[in-house]
This record gives sequence, structure tokens and C-alpha cells, in this order.
Amino acid sequence: MIGMLKNTVKQAFLRRIAASDRKAFAQRGLDLHGLSPSHWNLNINESGHLEAQGCDLVSLARQYGAPLYVVDRERLARNYRAFYDAFADHYPKVVIGTSYKTNPLPRVISALHECGACAEVISHFELWLALKLGVPGSSIIVNGPGKTREGLELAISHQAKIINIDGLHEIEWIADLMKKYDHRQRVGVRVVTSVGWSAQFGLGIGNGDALKAFQQLRAREQIEPCGIHVHLGTGIRNIETYLKAIKEVLEFARLLKRDLDIDIRYFDFGGGFGVPTVREFSEIDVMLRANNMPVRPLDTEACPDIAEYGKAISALMSQYYPLADPAAPTLIFEPGRAITSSAQMLLLEVLATKAGANGVTNIIANGGKNIAMPTGYEYHELFVASKMNAPRSGRCSVFGPLCHPGDILFKLKKLPDVSAGDILAIMDAGAYFVPNQMNFSNPRPPAVMLQEGKAELIRERESFENIISLDQLQAETGRCDSAAVNQ
Repeated sequence: MIGMLKNTVKQAFLRRIAASDRKAFAQRGLDLHGLSPSHWNLNINESGHLEAQGCDLVSLARQYGAPLYVVDRERLARNYRAFYDAFADHYPKVVIGTSYKTNPLPRVISALHECGACAEVISHFELWLALKLGVPGSSIIVNGPGKTREGLELAISHQAKIINIDGLHEIEWIADLMKKYDHRQRVGVRVVTSVGWSAQFGLGIGNGDALKAFQQLRAREQIEPCGIHVHLGTGIRNIETYLKAIKEVLEFARLLKRDLDIDIRYFDFGGGFGVPTVREFSEIDVMLRANNMPVRPLDTEACPDIAEYGKAISALMSQYYPLADPAAPTLIFEPGRAITSSAQMLLLEVLATKAGANGVTNIIANGGKNIAMPTGYEYHELFVASKMNAPRSGRCSVFGPLCHPGDILFKLKKLPDVSAGDILAIMDAGAYFVPNQMNFSNPRPPAVMLQEGKAELIRERESFENIISLDQLQAETGRCDSAAVNQ
């Protein structure tokens, strides 16, 4: 009885929130059910299809097959320039290191290097990939809590721009490896402030671990301690969070200069900047989904523009360093989502529809959590790319093809009438979709890049043979005795 009462109260609470959202959005003239394609500079063509850079997305899905990642190269370049200018307009020395882990498609990474980005890597593989793509060591920033000796030696041998250590044990490894080389290696320390991620990451300023790291680094002849790295999280939509952490870092740098005579020449303030068209599900959103209600609508105005971050962070820096001084330290940023998120989408094909409970239509698509994991913890916009002019007629839930009860992409989204063969477009698939994809009973999808009205295949679809290419299909002694197995 008590459980039923609690559930009734919870349902009433959630309904009040939904009613409040409807009222607030109506007063501002916003669509409660979703965002406009204009947020991504997309058009609707004469066929009623979604279009990007003059390319009909439905036609692309038919030509290359769905699922299909679609990268807008021109938007990628615009996003990079907007981010760089947001800081460079106010601060004299700015370096952007594109986050390999956010979107490891080589052609996406290469496009950003052509824009001027350095490489920010967090694993031996990513370092190897950067070098394979022709990035010189002087343009590679090495981060990550799980560095290996092999990866560190590769970074040192190519004289990486800076290695930001994540633990005290890395100091001994680097010092030992440096015995083979005759140069000094620039090293920074990832620190933990009073806000942002901690746990397995970095060394605390407050508990003295970061200071201990710099004391040990200073004692190593072939190591040049010259950087501080901080990374606060992902999808952050609060400027004050950054300013609080950065002020703690700048005060710590003053202490290092005073007590150890260490000059910090590189302040790496990480990434994690939110974008207007994506947000992490809140506790309320999780409750709504669990009670078969749509998540709260997305308010794009709740996310500060990156230019606001640039102005505020540069103003804080000016309180500690004269910006006109040629010796002013370099600011490094490692944006992933802020640049790549909105420049990529994922196209899926509807396989079937089923009548669900309470008038809801259940849509089965040919891609699910195997290639679109972030839809389980973030708000992403969804369009029926093949029926953009059709009215939103009913509530739909979208499921993937996996034989798994958790393969849910969207719950109770208001969409047009959908049928088998329609093409769905999941927006902002440029951050953490590709690195989190897996071949769960299905091959991983291809990717195309759009530029000047043309599409180019930049990754082929994974074949069945690709999936098993590393497996031994039979024992070395020969095939198993099928007759014995069936006995």
C-alpha cells in the first residue's frame, strides 16, 4: 500500500514538471517536441527529405546503406575556427589539441589537423595513430591515467610537445626512459581541483600530491616541469565551474614559482565544454524515462556560447599574467564535443513498427546501442529524414535490432507516422558515438564526409569477415568431430 502511494505521488510530481515545461516553452514560442533542423544548418528539400551541404540524406542512406555516419566537413571547420577564435581573440597564445578519444575517425582527425589542431591522445594506440597520420611529436599532447611504458617511450622518442603525468609512478618511468635520450622532456601534471572529476584522475592540489609531483620532477635532470593540466568533465554548461578550477590552478602556479622556482609555461585547461543541442540526462529525466514519460525538452539557450568562455577565462588569466608579455604562458584546450558533436549525424533505417501500449508506436531500427550508446544518457535530437514535412502525429519509442531489453534509443518521442524503409537521423553523433560502438551481433557502419555538395566514403562498412578476422575458427589439430559433438 505504501509503495503504491509513493508511486502515485511520484507520478503526480512528474506530471507537474511536464506541465510546467509545456507552459514555459509555450510562453517562449518554443517547440516542446524537438529542435529545428536549422540548429545544424540543415535544409528540407523539395522531396521533403533532410538535406546537408546540398546532399539528400535519404539518398545517401540508400546509396551507402544504413546505418551510416555522415560527417559535415565544412561545419567541422567552422566549429574549430569558432572555438579557436573564442580564446585567441582575447589571449595571445592559444593551442587547440583535438581530442582523439571523442571521435577517432582518422579523416575527421586529419581534417582538424588541417585546420591547425594539435593531437591530444590518451593511449598508446592514439599516439600511434597520430604519428601514422603524420603529426610531428612537437604537436602531440600526451594525457591519460593508463599510460604504458611502451607508450611513454614512443612519446619521448618523438619529443612530444608535453606529457601530462597522471600519477607519481609515471615520474620514475619517464626518468628511467630518458636515460636513452639526450634531450629534456617537457612534462606537466594533471591536477585535481575542488570541482570536477577526481577518482582515478590526476593528483590533488588540496592534499599536497600535486606539489609532491612537482618536487620530484624538479629533481630529475632530463625532465622539464613546465605544465599544469586540468580536465573537469564532459558536457559542462557552467562558466563558473571553469573559473573556480582555473583560479585554483593559477594560485597553485604562483606557489610553484615562489617555493620551487618552477615557471609554468603551459596551462592545459582540458575540454568538456557543453554544446547547445545536447545535454546529459538529469535525475528528473531518468525518473521520467523510468515512468514511461518523455524526457524534459532541451533549452538550447541554457548553454553558454563558447565565446563567453573565451572572454571570461582570458580575463581571469590577465589578472595573473600580463597578456602583452612575450613570455606569457600558452593556453592549451582539448575540445572534443564542442567541435565534433554537431558536425556528424547517424542515419538509421526503420525495419518495422509495432503497436505498443497506450497508443505508443514501437519502432525497430537497424542500429541501436551498438552504435548509438550516448542516447542512453544524453538528449539527442531525432528526425525522420524521409518525412520532414509530415506532421508529428503520435508518440513513438525507438528500439535497436539487438536482442537485449536495454536496446532503447528514444522513449515517447513525438514523430510523424513512420513505416518500414523510412530513414531516421540522430543528430550530434560526432562525440562518443564512434569510440563507443561495438559489433554486437552486427557489423559497424561506414562513414561518409560531405564537402562542397559531394559525399566521400571515409570508412567502409565492417564485413562479417572483418568481425572474425582475428579469431581461430578451428583448433590447430583440425576440425572438431561433429559426430562426437552431436552424440
